[in-house]
Amino acid sequence: MEEKMLDSLGLNHKEIGAYRAMLKLGTATPVSLGKAAGVKRTTAYSIARNLVDKGLLVEDVTTRPRTFTLAKPVDVLALLDEEKKRLHQKEIVLKAVADELTELSTKTHYPVPTLRFIEENKIASFLKQQTPIWDKNILDTGETTWWGFQDHAFVEHYGDWISWYWAQSPQPIDLKLLSNFAESEVKFGKKLAPRRLIKYWGEAALFRSTLWAIGDYMVMINTRTKPFYLVEIHDSLMANDQREVFKNLWPLV
Repeated sequence: MEEKMLDSLGLNHKEIGAYRAMLKLGTATPVSLGKAAGVKRTTAYSIARNLVDKGLLVEDVTTRPRTFTLAKPVDVLALLDEEKKRLHQKEIVLKAVADELTELSTKTHYPVPTLRFIEENKIASFLKQQTPIWDKNILDTGETTWWGFQDHAFVEHYGDWISWYWAQSPQPIDLKLLSNFAESEVKFGKKLAPRRLIKYWGEAALFRSTLWAIGDYMVMINTRTKPFYLVEIHDSLMANDQREVFKNLWPLV
């Protein structure tokens, strides 16, 4: 029998040599097997016991010294059934492991929204710092419009930022905001870019904050009650749905 065939059964070098010797001897004591395989008696016995455990030899414990014989063909074929059972069990376990890894991978890559909370004393600097990022994101997502709702108190407290933004706002971004107090725009003046469009929404008198849908970002700013604060949520799905709300409201107002 070729060494490669025995190697495929998981036998090591010494086990292969001993089994090939047994194929010639048929029956052997540890001494005769050791001589035939070129190993010591104690080593031959240890190897033979391993081959018994693997189902390839049978040990006769009634003789002195003990003898080993080749397993019968039917016994060897029985090993195939056992191997099939082990493979089937292994297949079940590996599939379970794969399912768990898939679930873990899904959890690992779950698109968790990121949220930032900005305190009142940092809002002005945050707006200037974050505006270029929002603008770039709008364009990267294929949008050109900054949608949302503007509370009149935001204009009153952050008019300087509005002027700054429109002095350097990139084309082709425009702004379409609903608002709850038309007079705030009159008070603010009409020197802003024509791309800044504000519609008075009389039904929104009870709105108390500014809400923007900017590309993949949602921004809410409270300027009604002290202390002011800003919340930025980076989540493409939420921002998309919020943007669709304002898109559909715009022609109705």
